[in-house]
Amino acid sequence: MNVLIAGCGDVGNALAALLLKNGHLVYGLKRDTSTLPKEVLAIKADLTNPDTLTGLPENIDTLVFMPTPGKRDQAAYEAIFHDGWRNLWNALKQPSARTILVSSTAVYGQSDGSIVNEETAAEPSRFNGKALLQMERLAADCTGSLVVARVSGIYGPGREGMIRLATSKGLEVQKSPPVFTNRIHRDDVAAALMHLMLLDEPQDLYLVSDDLPVAKYDVLAWIAASLGNAVPKGLVSGQGSGGKRVSNKRLRGSGFRLKFPDYRSGYGSILKLNQRHEQTR
Repeated sequence: MNVLIAGCGDVGNALAALLLKNGHLVYGLKRDTSTLPKEVLAIKADLTNPDTLTGLPENIDTLVFMPTPGKRDQAAYEAIFHDGWRNLWNALKQPSARTILVSSTAVYGQSDGSIVNEETAAEPSRFNGKALLQMERLAADCTGSLVVARVSGIYGPGREGMIRLATSKGLEVQKSPPVFTNRIHRDDVAAALMHLMLLDEPQDLYLVSDDLPVAKYDVLAWIAASLGNAVPKGLVSGQGSGGKRVSNKRLRGSGFRLKFPDYRSGYGSILKLNQRHEQTR
């Protein structure tokens, strides 16, 4: 395949490496192309500036749209996800045979611990989820070959916020009732996106998350214990369960298999990698 990754950052680079390994041709579009893998064909452009989108390749089998906003505010989200999408689509010399749109489980506003899947109504409560849902609608109006991947919280090497939090002194976290969180390792996100490119007859929406929605306290306590640190103080709240639980059954049913099916395997691999780095210093 000829694949254009628009917004080729950390996850995009991991996806590009997988695609290259499997013999595909990869174009990477971003403002700073210096961080792209060596064999990726670089396209230096700014999605929010249509004047820069002049060097796009002609024949694209798959477009992957996965930019990252420069700031975490409504204006930045709308600029990159709404204007950026329109600018890129209008600049394409011809539509791609398949478009993979990377969105987020933030489009679900549930915060009562309930399970969400592809059939659950997307009713975001925050600006980020609203902007992403609007992006999905804009893309759906442009192409009938759209596959939306709603991804949960991504972690991996360099994405270690939970590890840093688990090592905080005096940390207090609600333990009961549980506040559920959902995550997926960066390498599994990349593998899932390539999997969706290669499916013969994909459905139009997949939730991309690992097998185990879990209480935030449990993740932090496990990481702390694995590092030999004191586990966080567990707080009890008078409120009900929080967060949501993301189901990946449709993705799993399509034949995809996770390398890191839960937080223990995923964070465990990062802790081992960090330990090896420490030993070689």
